[in-house]
Amino acid sequence: MSSPPTYRSDARLWFDRRFQSVTATHSLYCFPFAGGSATYYADWEKYFTGRVELVPVQLPGRGARMTETPATDLCGLADELADVIADEPTEVVLFGHSMGAILAFEVGRRLTARGRAVRHLFVTGRPAPPIVRPRTPVSDLPRAEFLQMLRDYGAAADAVFEHEDLLDVLMPMMRADFAMIENYRRRPGPRLSCPVTAWCGDSDPGVPPEAMVPWGDETSGPFALSVLPGGHFFLTEHHAEVVRGINAAIRGV
Repeated sequence: MSSPPTYRSDARLWFDRRFQSVTATHSLYCFPFAGGSATYYADWEKYFTGRVELVPVQLPGRGARMTETPATDLCGLADELADVIADEPTEVVLFGHSMGAILAFEVGRRLTARGRAVRHLFVTGRPAPPIVRPRTPVSDLPRAEFLQMLRDYGAAADAVFEHEDLLDVLMPMMRADFAMIENYRRRPGPRLSCPVTAWCGDSDPGVPPEAMVPWGDETSGPFALSVLPGGHFFLTEHHAEVVRGINAAIRGV
């Protein structure tokens, strides 16, 4: 049996550096949702200047890393990312939406275990780590059913589904992402010590507020939860409000 791929611990591969600031004291690492890429966060650039820099994280199998094999082991992926982030000179702040929330959490655990401080964890649209999502596997659905699931999920623009050639390119990465979160199970370990701030949409059927509340059990620090109007991708519509909360929390730190 072959071992899973190991990705090179090179910040040039992992991070979109277009928004780097020479005056930054804090880096906000933004982790994508299943099927997403670093470009989702590019519009956030205008909200981060001076001491806080935006660092979208690019995973294998998408964007400039399209030719790489997508990851299939979330904890292994978190190991690789923690190795890279630990070497960065700025203070660490983590953000993730949906799958990205779990990935940010696992990276945070690894950094904390090695004594590298995480200043804040921000999570949106994902139940607390012990809660399994999706409830039933979807990664191996027949093509038509998988595509319908993606439509319902709402991660891609409708125009994407009109281009079969593009779908052929994206499908392996998307299936790998969903397989990765299907197979994820929170392993025992110490809690975080940083503040955790969470948001969810009030009409997201898979992420009700009560499923977000146990995020508070993952840290010995303070926890706050806000509920905003919208479904699973409420973040797209309300990102300005979320970003204001992130900036205020970082400056409070």
